[in-house]
Amino acid sequence: MGTWRGHFPITSFVLLELLRKAEAGGREFSRAERVLFTACEFWAAVATRSLAVYLKADPVERLDAACAAMASIGAIRAADVARVVLAEHPGSGTPARVRELAVDLENRLLNSPGDNVDQLIASYAALRVAEELPFGTQTLRATLRDF
Repeated sequence: MGTWRGHFPITSFVLLELLRKAEAGGREFSRAERVLFTACEFWAAVATRSLAVYLKADPVERLDAACAAMASIGAIRAADVARVVLAEHPGSGTPARVRELAVDLENRLLNSPGDNVDQLIASYAALRVAEELPFGTQTLRATLRDF
């Protein structure tokens, strides 16, 4: 994978709308919204090779959540690779072990063909999350033209 350019415009747009909703004191996030956030956070950490920082707080819990999110968006290979790497690195609680796990996972996900995770995230954002937001299809199309 070359230099990551960030999430696709639809993903960025939907994330921004979700942040606005949260800032305005909106209702709790739906399952689809939580899946999108988790998938975006995990993939951004992988793509920028900052996974060790992302996993630092609780590597097992965060990787379990990331695996579930990846599977939910259709990134089955990414979820499977994360599960395998987690199983291969038991006791990943120390900073050195978290870094080792993170580098291994980043290398496996970024250096081999597999899921087009950015496209899968964008599709999930457009199909599953955008439909829950309080704007119409015309507003979505007009906004995306500006991205």
